[in-house]
Order: sequence, then C-alpha cells, then structure tokens
Amino acid sequence: MSIPAPESWEIWHSAVLAYQDWKRRRAAVNEINGLGRHEANKVLGECGLSREDFANAMRHTFASTVLLPEAIVSVGGDPDDFAVRHAEWNRDMRRTCMMCSQRRHCSDQLAAGKFADGYHDFCPNRDSMGELAKLYGNQTHA
Repeated sequence: MSIPAPESWEIWHSAVLAYQDWKRRRAAVNEINGLGRHEANKVLGECGLSREDFANAMRHTFASTVLLPEAIVSVGGDPDDFAVRHAEWNRDMRRTCMMCSQRRHCSDQLAAGKFADGYHDFCPNRDSMGELAKLYGNQTHA
C-alpha cells in the first residue's frame, strides 16, 4: 500500500521541521552551557527559568522557538509594548510558554493563522491572552 503524495510530503515536512527544531534546541543548550554559571543564571533568570526549568523546557518540541510574541500579535497585541509596560507579566507568560507541552500544536496554529480562534482550547496562557486581547482592543478573540 502506498502513501498518497500530499500525505507523504506532510510526513517528510514534519520530519524536517522536527530535525531542525532538535538542532536549534541543542544549540540553545550548548550556548547556555557555554556561559559562565553567573551569566547563564542571569540569562535564564530574565526568562523566569532555573537551570532545571530550562533543561526540562528544552525537551519539548519547538522549545527553542520564541512563540509568545507571535501569539500576542495574533490576539491584536504589541509584544514589544507589552514587554516594556508589563515586564513581570511578560516574563511569567514567557516562562509558561517555554514550559508548555503544546508548543508543536501552538506553532502549527500560529503558522496557519488559527491561534487567536483556538488558543482557548490548549494554551496555558489562555487567560492572559484573553486579557491581552481586551487590553489591546481585540474583543473578537477575548
């Protein structure tokens, strides 16, 4: 039995994305490991992560991809403005995002332009995303 061409392409494309992600995660781990202890702790601390949190996060698919800014944009927000005006809230959301086991699904939803309509069903930052949609005036996705 043969696999239809479009389905075969999707499997191949998924495998390539997974491999590229694995390489980025390894590079991120190597970069953190290459820093001095104090500097690594400072960098991770800015993200609200301990070394153990970082190691656990890097086990998740797409952990090396920063998805939060794109998610904020999808609900009508400005990620740069949000990071400046609400630094602690942003850091907490980044940490939650980094530790999320749904990153692959999130990445797919963002790529398809469907995140704003479906984040309620899978995103651990769903309440914050709803608040951001209200804060930035995008009531359709709140």
